[in-house]
Amino acid sequence: MQNCSTNERVAGEDSVPFIDRETFGDAENDRGRGPPPDRFRLVYLIVLVHGMGMLLPWNTFITIAGDYYLQFKFANVSNEDHYKVYFFNYLTVCAQIPNLLLSFLNLFVVIRGGFYRRIYFTLAVIFGICLVTIAMVYVPTDNWTFGFFLFTMLSVVLLNSASGVYQNSIWGLVADFPGEFAGAIVLGNNLCGILMAVLYILIIVLVGANAALAATVYFGLALFTVVLCIFSFHFLQKLNFYNYYVQKAAKARANNGTNILHEEETGEAKVNRKVTHPPLKTYVAIFSEVRRQLLDVWLVFFVTLALFPTVLLKVSLISPFNDQKTSESLYKQLTIFLNFNVWAAVGCWLSGFSPRPSADYLSLPICLRLLFLPLFWFCDYQYDNLTPRRFVFIHNQWVFTVLITLMALSHGYCSSLAMVYAPKKVNESKSQVVGMMSGFFLVLGIASGILFTFVEPSLVYALEDFFGIFY
Repeated sequence: MQNCSTNERVAGEDSVPFIDRETFGDAENDRGRGPPPDRFRLVYLIVLVHGMGMLLPWNTFITIAGDYYLQFKFANVSNEDHYKVYFFNYLTVCAQIPNLLLSFLNLFVVIRGGFYRRIYFTLAVIFGICLVTIAMVYVPTDNWTFGFFLFTMLSVVLLNSASGVYQNSIWGLVADFPGEFAGAIVLGNNLCGILMAVLYILIIVLVGANAALAATVYFGLALFTVVLCIFSFHFLQKLNFYNYYVQKAAKARANNGTNILHEEETGEAKVNRKVTHPPLKTYVAIFSEVRRQLLDVWLVFFVTLALFPTVLLKVSLISPFNDQKTSESLYKQLTIFLNFNVWAAVGCWLSGFSPRPSADYLSLPICLRLLFLPLFWFCDYQYDNLTPRRFVFIHNQWVFTVLITLMALSHGYCSSLAMVYAPKKVNESKSQVVGMMSGFFLVLGIASGILFTFVEPSLVYALEDFFGIFY
């Protein structure tokens, strides 16, 4: 790929629907010299690792929750007990609300040391939670199942609170770099999904019903990833390519009076040591410059999470495998999870090639993705497993699979471009703030998409009543 163009070029190209060259950053400094090379693509690879590290600890919780918590830890609990019946509801609330809240607060809280202390501290918290969770696998909990439930929910709150700050900080930090590095985070997110899907399939085939061993493997992998993120982030600060962009952006913020979040850099980038609390109007002014791009970020993730995985998992599928014990779970992992994550990664990769929609025209394909909602609703979506569907327009499982592929491809492509374009729409001195805003709107899209799944059954039921008028 070619190096990315300047921010001014990006702004000028937004008036045309497609651009034929890279717009993923800037390749020259103020003196006309190019940045030092990213030797062996180390900075890119480290950012990609952090893209995986953002999601992997939480993904381990949600991936094995049914087998580990409901079938193993709560095996002796009555299926009518409230906290077992609504376990996933509690899990979702305890995860998404703290994540969203802390991601939002991280925009405004000023801490000496900037992003560095935030990232190290939150990674330490995530490391501790993963370590304790592994230890709890082998602690008998039969005599205090409700207490263990409360302990689990508290762990989820702490994990996602730390994760919210960590994700938001990484997005803000990477906003100072060429746009391909924001794409590396999105790619890392998708590779995390691929890894979890492949691991789940391997555990089904090789481990079977040994929930304790499966949980140890999952949380052990999460622990290893967090350690890798900690050491890689320390190593990152020693690389010339990284320091070039950090110093360049920090100087731009100091010169323009927008050093409101990264108030004290480490290393050679110490530009402004004074901690200030900027007025709200500063954030409002920055938001007004990129509100369209931020809404694009929100809508991409809203549509995806409104369908994946909740609605897709409730579509009736007939497995071609003979082993009834594992066939349904394995088939859904292949058809839904692995299929989605592989093609989302492909879509992210394709976003690095020209031509691509410019920032002002990206909203069109993103809005068109709303069509996926009714398309999947009128597959054989069994929204309550009680009421027979009266109108199913898409019966073919291959069509269902292809629709998942298209949704995933468009998600990877649009989410990558949306996260790249937002920070590049503003002056370099404001890109860090916009990067963090993008991270917040990403989390907001995820949370609102998940909450929307609670009303989708009622919407589908109402649509079936509407069609019943004519048939």
